[in-house]
Amino acid sequence: MPVGEVTITLEDVATLSGLPIDGEAVIVDVPDREWSETCTRLLGHAPNDLSGGVVKLSWLREHFNNLPPNASAEITGQFARAYALSLIGFMMFPDRTGATVHLQYLLLLENWRTVGGYAWGAAVLAYLYREMGRSVLHLTQSSSTGGDLGGWVALLQLWAWERFPLIAPRHTVTDEPITADASPRGARWLPAMTRQHGDQLFSYKLFFDELETIVVSNNISKSE
Repeated sequence: MPVGEVTITLEDVATLSGLPIDGEAVIVDVPDREWSETCTRLLGHAPNDLSGGVVKLSWLREHFNNLPPNASAEITGQFARAYALSLIGFMMFPDRTGATVHLQYLLLLENWRTVGGYAWGAAVLAYLYREMGRSVLHLTQSSSTGGDLGGWVALLQLWAWERFPLIAPRHTVTDEPITADASPRGARWLPAMTRQHGDQLFSYKLFFDELETIVVSNNISKSE
């Protein structure tokens, strides 16, 4: 940027998402294991086409969409794990397909007493950085349009709206800039009008070429 280098940080992740950035590392020891048995033990059953420990998000939605009435504590726990696994695969650590999730994350959801002790926010940022690097590397090597981008891309978008208010969308009802606060802060963009019209690439390039100020915190700007 004309004002220097800027990037999303751990503080941004914590503020925007509310995910913890301190705690145990999100590391899973994945030896050779029978994933069907693991899935059955923690979710109650496993898909017939399970391969390589990867399940389809559509399978989770199909089988764990509605908790049965008067469900036992065991079944409730299975549905809760399935919901959390869906969030992990769809939002926090999505692959480039956006359609599957690995059961390695399910191992971290086995004991609810320890789930909140992981540094999920730090892992999300590390995963997003890795996916951005892979996408750029693919673009350089292929000289094409690049590969699909995995990771929590919406988090990167929220960060851009916070740091560069002039490119941020407006309120869907009032068409006014969104100034209200929320906790986590990223929730304040829920009523944002994200639908764009026309080709705005040129206007974005011009904006960043002439950039003189960025928002570096909630109430502080940096200029040169």
